[in-house]
Amino acid sequence: MLAPMSRKAQPIHEVKSAGHLGNAISGEFALLIGLGTAAIFFAAGSQLVEIVAHPVAMIAVFIWLFAVILWSAICVVRHADCLAVKLGEPYGTLILTLSAISIEVVMISTAMLHGANNPTLGRDAIFSVVMIALNGLVGLSLLLGGLRHREQHYNLQGVNAYLNVIMALAVLGLVLPDFTTSKSGPNFSTEQEIFFIVVSLSLYAIFLFIQTMRHRRYFMESEDVVVTANSAHHPVRIHSTAFHASMLLVYLVAVILLAEKFAIPLDNSIEKFNMPQEF
Repeated sequence: MLAPMSRKAQPIHEVKSAGHLGNAISGEFALLIGLGTAAIFFAAGSQLVEIVAHPVAMIAVFIWLFAVILWSAICVVRHADCLAVKLGEPYGTLILTLSAISIEVVMISTAMLHGANNPTLGRDAIFSVVMIALNGLVGLSLLLGGLRHREQHYNLQGVNAYLNVIMALAVLGLVLPDFTTSKSGPNFSTEQEIFFIVVSLSLYAIFLFIQTMRHRRYFMESEDVVVTANSAHHPVRIHSTAFHASMLLVYLVAVILLAEKFAIPLDNSIEKFNMPQEF
């Protein structure tokens, strides 16, 4: 809900000339680092990622991959934010959400594929994401926003819609398995899994219908809210939709390639230092 307000607070300059577009491409240094790192690790095979005998080298590889993935992920969000500015609400928020979720799905999937056999890893990871997002990130945003702006404006109807869907899906997927009796342990039976999939897709489809068609105003900034531009902010340079969409996809590919290699030293570090699998 705060994203549209933050965009209004920054001066936006749309760049369309070919010269500026060339400068924009040359300014994507993170893409060069990301693809270069992916090329190095794929060319080296398992020599770099399977360093277990030397903890210092293993930690160095871990930090290297983590830093490049984080940098690439930030660039994904940056280009998604530029697309959000160009397309407007509520599609801007939808693009940002899908971009962030894509990165989360890639990271969790690679950890599940390369790690030990742990059927609950995916659910534990999602539970951690829900706790971090709803408690940590939302709380930090409210705190920092209050310190900076003193008073913030929210679209309460949109917030309620988000929270209702998140809580319903969280209870169905994370809490309900502990109370089912069809199978031993916190597990769904096949029929229950099908039911959960159908209900989840239906809830999200209804939410998208509300967000993009029926009640779009719930997810848009109120017209009576006036945000004064802060001249101290650096201008957000907006290029063409095709440019930002292309860069968004390329950075996502870089994150996917790097995540595949990052999962190996991550799993080795967990085993080496006896950390829990959910870490």
